[in-house]
Amino acid sequence: MKLTLPLPPNRANSRWHWRTEVKLKEEYYLRCWAAAPPPRAPYERAQIQATFYLHSLMDHDNLAARMKWPQDFLVKALFILDDDPAHLEWVGFPEQFIDRKDKRLVIELALL
Repeated sequence: MKLTLPLPPNRANSRWHWRTEVKLKEEYYLRCWAAAPPPRAPYERAQIQATFYLHSLMDHDNLAARMKWPQDFLVKALFILDDDPAHLEWVGFPEQFIDRKDKRLVIELALL
């Protein structure tokens, strides 16, 4: 299954107030719901691969931190049962490419 989601905010070095973060996360989830309607049934176990299309390349630690909200959305929207290692296995590190006109996150899920 291939999903194209909006680019999540770069929250790795952010110091948001908790109310601001909740509001931003809810707005992000709404954009994700519009971009990727939920499936009929969640994958019990899956492999995940992510590709970021960004304005400029990021540090690897910030790139990994940027996957938090998308993974949480996958659980909330019932694409996967949980995002713990028993249910979700990463295939390599998230890739990144520059695409200044169409910034997005492409996630590929494969059933295990």
